[in-house]
Amino acid sequence: MNIEQSNANIFKYSFDIVIERSTDQVWNLMFSKINDWWMNDFRALGEDSTVSLEPHTGATLLEKKENGESLEWYRVQMCIPGNSVYLVGYLAPDWGGPTTSMLKLALRKQGDATVLTVSDALLGNVSENAAKNAQSGWLDMFTNGLKAFAENG
Repeated sequence: MNIEQSNANIFKYSFDIVIERSTDQVWNLMFSKINDWWMNDFRALGEDSTVSLEPHTGATLLEKKENGESLEWYRVQMCIPGNSVYLVGYLAPDWGGPTTSMLKLALRKQGDATVLTVSDALLGNVSENAAKNAQSGWLDMFTNGLKAFAENG
């Protein structure tokens, strides 16, 4: 029998991405087309998985495969349609946790474009390097995934 103690840390980050589409279009793409812009490098279950998310409280950011394998990335804690969605997700010890991520995606109009603000707070067994990797991953996903799909797809 082994008991191990570790200290919890809190790291926060935030960044903006300008997307050359209306806020209504970006909001719609964030949810209805998530499987189309969610990058293969971020599919934990493999490239043949399906990613889904609905804009309402209690919905899940879910990755699943036809064989029944599934992963709940996040659960929607709060949704303000057309404006913002608050998500809470957990990282198991197998993946460096236990860690809780409180991710917020917020949209605001900027001329004819939309500014997506991504902010996250990580609590638990998380290092500065892990927080930087999370920030870098989400920046990649929302820039080379959502933004690229919205502007070129």
